[in-house]
Amino acid sequence: MAISFRIKMFKLFLCFVAALVAVKASGDFVVLHSPNSVMFNGNEEVEQSLLKEVLAAALGFTVKLRGIWSGISITDPFRLPEAVVAVAIEGVDSLDIPKGKRFPLNVNEVEETTWQALRERLEERDNDNTLVRISLGDGLDALGQSALGELKPTPIDETSLRALSLGKEEDKKFLEEVQLLHAIANKAPSAIKPDSKPDIYWLVVSSLRPILDTYGSNSTASREALSLLNNALNVIHDAFIQAYDGQVLIVAFTNDATKVHHIRSVTLDRQKRDAPDTQDDQRGEKKKIEDEEDSNTSNNNTSTNYSDMNNSTANSDTRDDSGISENQDMTNMDIYSNTQNIGQDVTIRSRSKDYTENYPIIFNILLWFGVVFVFSLFAICIAISQMDPGRDSIIYRMTSNRMKKDN
Repeated sequence: MAISFRIKMFKLFLCFVAALVAVKASGDFVVLHSPNSVMFNGNEEVEQSLLKEVLAAALGFTVKLRGIWSGISITDPFRLPEAVVAVAIEGVDSLDIPKGKRFPLNVNEVEETTWQALRERLEERDNDNTLVRISLGDGLDALGQSALGELKPTPIDETSLRALSLGKEEDKKFLEEVQLLHAIANKAPSAIKPDSKPDIYWLVVSSLRPILDTYGSNSTASREALSLLNNALNVIHDAFIQAYDGQVLIVAFTNDATKVHHIRSVTLDRQKRDAPDTQDDQRGEKKKIEDEEDSNTSNNNTSTNYSDMNNSTANSDTRDDSGISENQDMTNMDIYSNTQNIGQDVTIRSRSKDYTENYPIIFNILLWFGVVFVFSLFAICIAISQMDPGRDSIIYRMTSNRMKKDN
C-alpha cells in the first residue's frame, strides 16, 4: 500500500516538473559590449518584461521596479552609455555567440511589447531622441529611406556559400537580412551624430527560424546560417562602437513568440478551470434570492405585476441544450463586468500624478528662495552676535536704564 502511494506521488511530481518545463520559456540575453560605467556580472536569470528596466537604467533613467535584477551595476553615473543597440532574434531559444556576457532569459512577452515600453519610457522625458526599430524581415523595399539614411546592401556572393542557396526562398530571405545588417553597419559611423540625448537602435532578425525548421538545428546549412549571423553581429558591434566612441551598450536576445502564446494559453486554461467555483457560488446566491422572491410573491397574491415577475422568473429558469440557463448567463455577464470595472479602477489608481509645465519653475523658485533666506538669516544672526554694544549702537540705546536723546 505504501509503495503504491509513493509511486503515485512520484508520478505526480514528474507531471508537475514537466508542466513547469513546458510553461517556462527559456532564451538567451547576451551583452556584446558595455562601457566601463555599466557592469554586468553573475548569471542570474532575467525576464524579458524587465529588459526595459535594465536598458533604461543603463541609460540613466530611474528604475520603476527596484531590486528586480542584480546582474547590472552602475559604476560611474557621469559617463553612461549614449545609446543602446538591441538585436532581437525571433523564433530561436539560444544564441551560439562566442563572445559577450550571457544570461538566461525568461521569454514572457513578444519583442515588440518590450520595444514599445522602452520607447515610451524615453519619450516621457524627451521627444527628441533617436528611437529606431528596423524589422529586417520587411526587406529593403519596405524600409525605404530608414532613420540611418539610404541603405545600400552589397550583392550576395553565391560562390562563398556552402550549404545555403539563393534559389530557395528561406535561404534568400535570411541572406538578405544578413546583408541589411552589414548595410546598417556600413552606414552607422557616417550617419550617426552623437549628442547628449540617449538613442535606441532596435534591430529584429526574423528569418533564422525557417532555416532551422527546414534543415534541422544540427545541419550544415543551419551552422552556416549561425556563422553568417555571428559575423554580422560582429560588424554591427564594431560599427556602433566606432560611431559612439565606445559609449554604447550593445545586446542581443532571443524571442520565440510561439512559447509566449503557449504561456498565455496555459494561464487562460487555469483561469477557466478556477472560474467555475466562483461562478457556482454566485449562481447559488442568485438562486436563493430568486427562491425568496418567489415565496414572497406567492404569499402576497396581489397585483398583476407580481404575476408578471413570476412569469419572467419562470421563463428565465428555462435551460437551453447546454444545460445553462439564461439567468446564469446574465450572472456571468455581471461577474465579467464587475471584474472589468475592478481592473479599470486598479489601472487608474496606479497612474502617477500629472504635473503641469510650470511645476519645475515654481519648484526651483521656492527651493532657491528658501536656501537664500536661510543663509541670509544665519548671516544676520552672526553679525548681530558680534556687534560691539557701544554708546552709539542701537543695543546700548535700547538696553540703557535711561534713554539717550540727542538735543
